[in-house]
Amino acid sequence: MNFEGWGLQRWANHFNQMLNLANPPDRYRFDVGRLAMETTAQMFPSDPITKVEEEDLDGFAGALVPAESRTRWGIAYGKGQSPGRRRFTIAHEFGHFLLHRKKYPNGIHSSEADVDGRTKIEVEREANEFAAWLLMPLDDFRQQIAPRDKPDFDAIGNCADRYEVSLVAAVLRWLRYTDRRAVFVTSVDGYVKWAWSSDAAFKSGVFIRTSRGPVELPAASAAGQEQFTPEVRSGVDHAAGVWFNERVREHSFRSEKYDTVYSLLHLGDAEPKSWSEGKPLEDTYERFVRRG
Repeated sequence: MNFEGWGLQRWANHFNQMLNLANPPDRYRFDVGRLAMETTAQMFPSDPITKVEEEDLDGFAGALVPAESRTRWGIAYGKGQSPGRRRFTIAHEFGHFLLHRKKYPNGIHSSEADVDGRTKIEVEREANEFAAWLLMPLDDFRQQIAPRDKPDFDAIGNCADRYEVSLVAAVLRWLRYTDRRAVFVTSVDGYVKWAWSSDAAFKSGVFIRTSRGPVELPAASAAGQEQFTPEVRSGVDHAAGVWFNERVREHSFRSEKYDTVYSLLHLGDAEPKSWSEGKPLEDTYERFVRRG
């Protein structure tokens, strides 16, 4: 079979169709490293993936590296990753192998933001999308959470368990197809580390600018007041002026393991603004242009 010119969705669909036909007992929790090694040995016998291992990557989350002979490839994932994060990282590097190894014969190293697709680098975004499509097929995810649903962390966490990925990966997957206006915020020590808006929220001018320096959490927010109760995780309502100039429902909790606060913000429906009226972040601007 000639695989020349295959894009990320075609590759992901190919493997999903193969998995659907095989119908293993735990369909969505398959061993992605084993899939990468076994399928590339058949499809690309001249330069397959022969190793998937944990390594000290000096701050990088993952890497696709060639052997000295240039006839074998290895996938490395950084130490200390949770099983879900590790699985997504391996799928991300598998995407690099399928899509980019000819362009980068010396290999590729990926940061945490690269693996999450929160970067301006096109090849990293493509590898992220491939991993998301492979591990969390859109048709099945939409059956778990419909585009108009307003999920809480428990609902998205159930999806993370179903697909054996991290909670962050599942949240970002949902944000990229939902029709809802929503924003996901990660924060450390009272400051926003990074945030990601759904398309509907972004087009209505709702996003948090983090590229120009630290952004302090709103003082009146539950996250800002460190109110990490079960009620806040389930959702509390705020009047306009707390997070944005409109009412918001906030779900927040602190992950002791990662010493990070996660906040999911739901907003009401709104008419999108013209993109030229605002001054979006450089990366979000490029995101808009890239998607047309």
